[in-house]
Amino acid sequence: MKLSHLPEPELEFGQAHRHIDIRYGLMDYGPFDAGQTGAPTAVRVGLIGDSETVEGTGEWLARCRVGIEGKAETRLTTLYPPFPGSTEEGPFRIPFICDEQDTRTISARALTKLKNTNPLDLSDRYADLFVAELRALAEGNTRPDVVLLALPLSVIASVNATGDDDQVVEGGVVASGVDFRARMKIAAMEFGLPIQIIWPTLYDRTIKIPRKVKTDSVREVQEDATRAWNLFTALYYKAGGLPWRLARDSRQLRSCFIGISFHESQNGEYLETSTAQMFDERGEGMILRGGRAAKLSDDRRPYMTEAHAHDLLSRSLQNFFDQHSHFPARVVLHKTSPFHREEMSGFEAAIDERGIDNLDCMAVAPSSFRLFRNGQFPPLRGTLLRLDRDRAVLYSRGGVDFYKTYTGMYVPKPLLIRSQAPSQPVTHNAAEILALSKMNWNNTQFDNRDPITIAASRKVGKILKYVGEGDRVQTRYSYFM
Repeated sequence: MKLSHLPEPELEFGQAHRHIDIRYGLMDYGPFDAGQTGAPTAVRVGLIGDSETVEGTGEWLARCRVGIEGKAETRLTTLYPPFPGSTEEGPFRIPFICDEQDTRTISARALTKLKNTNPLDLSDRYADLFVAELRALAEGNTRPDVVLLALPLSVIASVNATGDDDQVVEGGVVASGVDFRARMKIAAMEFGLPIQIIWPTLYDRTIKIPRKVKTDSVREVQEDATRAWNLFTALYYKAGGLPWRLARDSRQLRSCFIGISFHESQNGEYLETSTAQMFDERGEGMILRGGRAAKLSDDRRPYMTEAHAHDLLSRSLQNFFDQHSHFPARVVLHKTSPFHREEMSGFEAAIDERGIDNLDCMAVAPSSFRLFRNGQFPPLRGTLLRLDRDRAVLYSRGGVDFYKTYTGMYVPKPLLIRSQAPSQPVTHNAAEILALSKMNWNNTQFDNRDPITIAASRKVGKILKYVGEGDRVQTRYSYFM
């Protein structure tokens, strides 16, 4: 065993400047693509809701425009910085605009009429109202870049959707077979118009919304500046911008990172594969659908057949080539379960066909392993315990020197990394996983637990399970987050 500590990975922002923190990097240097061809010059924000949520969201956007002070009376100033504003002088260097022509208000009468609807169909009927308004924005003479869906409390109480748009509420039952969030994401892909789901707690943190699983508790709401940071970062990315990218050493191999996950079909009869491909260090997500999965007879663990594994990686590499006019020098695959020999055979055949010599296959999953520090503090983020040549335990959550605290509420669980057919040392792979945990454009607090490869592929699967064979599937990750 060998214990070490990995330094906090840097991110690259505007003009090739680097910083370890997302918010300070944006404040000091602007987004990575600032001034580049194809980067947004302004973000037009559409808005759909009832009269109350439209008014509240509009007031919130106006407040964010001039900036929001950081958390008062705290010693953790680096954890709670102010939000400088959403104008050209703000951290994204462009204005965010929400005009009346891009706002659609659902009438109170239309919402009230649905109260007499069969509860089993209520989620679909609410979705119908929002889809109709989204279509109107998409088919107008001018269209916004991204649309906020400001859900009224009556809708939140009846459907399966989250306010931070980050994960589907576990345990939410939707009898119609399609949850509200998935239905809206699928509609957004059909219209080619990314969406962001928000709750009234965005503009009024005094509103208490019970959890759907633990009904005796309410959802915690972040302070105002943090909510603004997270919202506008997501809007910038969904509008086609690139806020930051991984900082890359020119001596390293050009790598392509791919996350693989499995999800049940809508009827629950079989498993399918989803993948979220992160194009090199830019972190541009490309979504692909895989084939049906098989299961091991002993523990029912899913895996891909050799043919499906070969097909999935071949299409991923072709997409990489289409974007860059060359293939990567190295392919990195992340999955939460060990790689089956059939999967390995398919992957190796795919890279051999492209003349690629470097392949890293890693199983990355939470571990029950625990380390302890002296005193009352958890291990530092970046703590790495190498167990043997191919296995290591990594703390991607833990104490953060830059924040001067541990930001979690519970004892952090490390990740167990198991390398199969590695081309790089496990320490190098662990450092990449730590860096990829900072590529979540829904959260500007950089100490996420999972690398974006794993987190994105799970999120993609929750949407793809409801997408029919003939439905349009957008390949950019912004439509799924």
